[in-house]
Order: sequence, then structure tokens, then C-alpha cells
Amino acid sequence: MNRSITSMLVATFVLRVSTAITGGMLVYLVDDLTRHHGHGPAILSFLTGGFYATELTGAIVFGILADRYGRKVIMILGPLFGSIAVFMTGLTTHVPVLFVTRLLEGSSTAASIPSTLGFIAAETAHDEKLRGRVVSLFELVSLGGMLAVGPALAGLLWDAYGRPAFFLNCGFYLVALALYAYGVSEVPRARQGDLAGSPDAAPATLARYLRMVRNRKVLLFAPTWLAINAILGLWAGQGVLLIKGNMVDSSQFLMRGISATAIGLGAAALAVIFGAGILFWGTVYARFRRTTLLLIGTGAFVAMTIDILAVNHLGGSSNVLLAAFGLVAVVALFVMSGATPAALGLLADVSEGFEEDRSALMGLYSVFLGLGQVIAAVIGGIAASWKGIDGLVVATVGLLAVGTAALLNLRKNESGMLDGPTAGLKSALTGEAFRGPVPTPPRTGGSSRASAREDR
Repeated sequence: MNRSITSMLVATFVLRVSTAITGGMLVYLVDDLTRHHGHGPAILSFLTGGFYATELTGAIVFGILADRYGRKVIMILGPLFGSIAVFMTGLTTHVPVLFVTRLLEGSSTAASIPSTLGFIAAETAHDEKLRGRVVSLFELVSLGGMLAVGPALAGLLWDAYGRPAFFLNCGFYLVALALYAYGVSEVPRARQGDLAGSPDAAPATLARYLRMVRNRKVLLFAPTWLAINAILGLWAGQGVLLIKGNMVDSSQFLMRGISATAIGLGAAALAVIFGAGILFWGTVYARFRRTTLLLIGTGAFVAMTIDILAVNHLGGSSNVLLAAFGLVAVVALFVMSGATPAALGLLADVSEGFEEDRSALMGLYSVFLGLGQVIAAVIGGIAASWKGIDGLVVATVGLLAVGTAALLNLRKNESGMLDGPTAGLKSALTGEAFRGPVPTPPRTGGSSRASAREDR
């Protein structure tokens, strides 16, 4: 990996840490503001929905702008927006103002992810092994920041400083900004100059984007990724609020209330397991079809859901039983981690058919993530208010049913198009005949790695 990729990964980690600190402390702020009023889940859904609605809409705009004006300048906007948002958050307890800060924070993520993923797709365009390593490391640093370091620091900072900790978090955003500005070199793109001076560039770019969104493979893939992101959103938002004790229910083991520090350290421990899984799946990434990894991950989601339900109703009866449930959770987390690099790699594969619009297409990662989180905000608020943790389990089961059905449909219609050579990929995804024959990979003494992967 070169210097630019390394700087991008470090900057992504720092930015995700700062975003998670802000989001985590916001949950604790909402808990303090609503503990005696019973409106915590509804207010959290409102704020979370604003964040992700901005991310999914902004990802479209910033993805197109990154392809037109350069990915690096759009990357820099991410920590810039985030630093403004977190500073404002530290100044207020008024929900409408907090909503505005979530819109700014959503814009931060919307700017950083499409430009960063477009950069990754371009840098790894001709090396599948490198792509496997980089997308796995991207997921590792993103999830490590969002689920491990960020939540742990959020709990520690909140218990130690309270609201002033939001101002301390500005420093993380500034470090990320410096890494993007001075460590990342823009990938040369010959068409950038032509686009900037063309009056028809914007309509043409929008038309290409709409064609990408309507692509058959994208539409087949979208429901699964939406469902996965919605499930993660349910537990990262409403799950944390309920475990914190915002709605006490003595009949549910996970709703008896624990400290912010304990929640943060627990999330960090789970994220370490998840990160170890990502590293493992990154080493075998090139051997499997993306849908195979997604199916394995979905199966682990099912096991985890059953495990959470068991913990919620049997966890307090025996320490031995609780330890057994914990072991199941560890294994399930490790296995399900393969779904995230597989989904990201699938989009990177699709981008080979749209070399001039990589950032816009990779921005669909944020669009699907944001839309999934908006779904989670709506469903999660209703489910949490209805039955607490049990309500989230019911919502998870419904989302898993939708995601699994869509994934099986994608696999049935896949026909190897996402695993073939770039030429075949481009032809299949754009619906146009690719000029020239598709090169056949050489075979030496048996099946090649590509054909072996197609069998899995």
C-alpha cells in the first residue's frame, strides 16, 4: 500500500472515532434530558433520522462532486463539517438545535465516504488482492473507530466531563482534516478538466448517476444491504439507550441499566472481535463470491438474534449460562463480520463498469447505509417504545427475513457476472455490448482461482 492509502485509512479511523464520540455522547445527553419524561426513544429516533437522511441524500451530491472536482477536496469537507457540528452540540440542550447539528454531522459522513470509497476503487482497480486488503482495512478502521474506540471514549469522556467533552472532541476532527489534506494525493483523472468547463456536465453526470442507481445488480443488492444496515442501526441507537436504563423493565435482563463507561467498554470489546473477523475474512476475500460471504454473515445475524433473546430472558438465571451465551455471541460476531467487506467489495466490483464515476457509485454505500439507518430510526423508535429489547428483536427478525429473501434472489440471478473479468463486468452492468472479446483467464493444470471462487 502506498502513502496515500495509508494516510486515508488513518484519517478515516480518526474521523470515525470522532463521529462515534459525538453520537455516543448524544445518546447519553438525550438520556439525561428525557429520563423522567419517557420520550427518549422518540427524540433519539428524530435526531438519528435527521443524521442519516442527510447522509443518504448528501452522499449522492458529494459523490458526483468528488468525480467532477476531485476526491481529496470533498474528503476534507468531512472533518470540517464535523468539527462545526460537535462544537455546536456542546453549546445547547435544545432538541431543534441538536437536530441541526445532526444534519451537519450527516453532511460530514456524506462528504467523506463516497470520496474515500471512490479513491479506494480507483487505487485498487487492477489488483484484486490489494482491493481485498484495502476494503477489509477500511471496514476495520471504520468499525474500529465507530464501534470500539469511539464508544469507549464517549462513555469515559461523558462520565468524566459531561457536556464540555463535546468541545474536546473537536481535536479529533482537526487531526483527520490534517491527514486528508497533507497525506492523501489525488488520483489523476484526465476527464476532470473537461468536466469543469462543460455546461452540459451536470445534467450528463446526473443522468449517468440515475443509470447507475437503476442498474439491475444494484437494485438486486440494495434490499439486503438496507436490511443489514437497519439492523445495525436498531442496536447501535435504541439498543444502547435501552441498555443504559432509559426504560427500566425488570422482566428483561438487558434493560436494568448500566453506566455509560460500561457500555462503551463493552462495545469496544465486541468491536475487537468484529475487527478480528474482518481481518480473517480479508485474507480469504478473493476466494469466495461476494454473495457467499453475505449469506454466511446473514446466517450469523440469525444466530446473534436468537442469542440476544435468550440473554434477555435467561441471562440473569445463571452465570454459567450467561457465559455460554457470551461465547455464542463472540462466534456469531466473528462470522457476521465477513458481510461488511463483501458488500463493500461488491460495490467496488460494480464500479469497474463506471470508471469515470467511481465516487458517485461508491457513494451508494452511504445511500444504502443512510436509508437503512432512517428505517432503523422509524422502526426502532416504535419497537423500543412497544416492548423494549424484545421489540428490537422482533424488528430484527422482520428485517432479516426481507434481507435474506433479497440475497437469495441476488444469488440466483448472479450468474457469475460480479466475479468475472472487468470487461464482462462492464458489459453486464451497463447493459451494453463490450467491444472486443472478453479475455479468458489462463488455466494451468486444473481450475483457476476465479473458477474456484465461482463454485463457492
